[in-house]
Amino acid sequence: MKKILILFLILTALGKLNAQDEKDLYKQLTSSNMLQAISVTVGGDFIVNGSFGAMAAQRVDNFITQLAMQFQKESSIVVNAVPSEDDKTKEIKTFPLRDITLRRANGTKLNVDLMKFRMTGDFKYNPFLMNDDVIIFPNYNKINNYVEIIGGVNKPTSFQFVEGDKLSDAILFAGGLNLAYENITTAEISRIKSDGSEEIISVPLNSEFNLQRGDRIKVQFSENYKQSYKILVLGEVITPGYQFVVKDGTPLKTVIEKAGGFQENADLKNAIIIRYNTGVNKIISDFVNLHGKKENKDLLKLLISDRQELTSMNRLSNLTEEDSFYFFIDNYLRITKEEKLVDFIQLTDPNSEASKFLIKDGDLIIVPQFLNKVYVFGQIPNPGYIEYNNDKDLTYYVDKSGGLTENSKDYDEVILIKGDSREWITGDNAKGKIEPGDFVYVPKDPPRTFSWYLNRVSLSAGIIGSVATVILLINQFGK
Repeated sequence: MKKILILFLILTALGKLNAQDEKDLYKQLTSSNMLQAISVTVGGDFIVNGSFGAMAAQRVDNFITQLAMQFQKESSIVVNAVPSEDDKTKEIKTFPLRDITLRRANGTKLNVDLMKFRMTGDFKYNPFLMNDDVIIFPNYNKINNYVEIIGGVNKPTSFQFVEGDKLSDAILFAGGLNLAYENITTAEISRIKSDGSEEIISVPLNSEFNLQRGDRIKVQFSENYKQSYKILVLGEVITPGYQFVVKDGTPLKTVIEKAGGFQENADLKNAIIIRYNTGVNKIISDFVNLHGKKENKDLLKLLISDRQELTSMNRLSNLTEEDSFYFFIDNYLRITKEEKLVDFIQLTDPNSEASKFLIKDGDLIIVPQFLNKVYVFGQIPNPGYIEYNNDKDLTYYVDKSGGLTENSKDYDEVILIKGDSREWITGDNAKGKIEPGDFVYVPKDPPRTFSWYLNRVSLSAGIIGSVATVILLINQFGK
């Protein structure tokens, strides 16, 4: 009685099998146990063909998955196996998961669909193995034997077509309908005829529409404006980080209010907005890595191509080689930064242009800290920040940094670089224009070696010789 009860529970757990399989399985279970070793042969379009050891308790999916992993690790327990590909490659190709034939020793044939099994968990698509089973994989032509589905589904995909597939199967393989979209009721099927023409078929999603090989399905949906649009605010605000915006843009004043407003030491004059493109990738990437927000890495997708943009701008130009070099610098900075200059000081006025300026998805706002200092660098002993003094000129800041060195150019060649515009101003033109946040650059006076002077003399001599030759020729022709 105890044996009968155990056998009944096992058969109930196995589910429905055909009558012949139940008899064979009964013999298999009662003769020994479910861990009995059996032999299974694999043929067709699989990574390896031959006879392999298996267990009576294994199903097809478990068996072929283990076989693929064993082959990949070069440790399979193959008996008289004939690899279907060159051993030198040792690569695992994608094998078909559908339309697989399982042939029993008694002649019974079962259809195996591992793709449906993995999507539904229904074991009727993934039967148990029995001794002397033969698994035959079909030839799979990915180029022609496919159905593709896109649109309002969770996972747009292209899958192996099997005769009898319906629209509901395609939706299943695409992970179901995407519930984030609204008004999803219709699918548009693009069907290519043998003459190359296209037939468009519109069908309701709840219909059991029969698909054909090569069908391309688009599940129609209404545009969803509920996506997670966001921008990044860094610097001197109360709560720096990501702030949510809407698709068509959120006013700058509203964004700053969401960030808690400015800190007391915010430098509004030098605050900038950078439109999302390649220039902000590293800044955003560093911020994401620092805060561990991996889900926000989608902000790093590029909207433009640097090389394509640079080429387009140069295509119809008539610049000289020297002009092209400087244009390249300016244009590259435009692409990588593309700063949108907005006067943040105007944000106190809700009706100002700055307050109404729209911040869009992926934009970056940087509000630097106000420093009542000027940064001095270049050929000086002590580069760094010097406290700003309203009454002083460039000489004062250079001297406070240790003065000129042997390699420095003279005071009249020291350069003022404006902190906001990065404009270069030299000599007397810089008087009265120094402000907090500016830079003072002391250029290097390159050393003049003997060879440098020799090259200069040689060049001058060459020019003089050429001029003299021209004069002699003119005199000769004048006689």
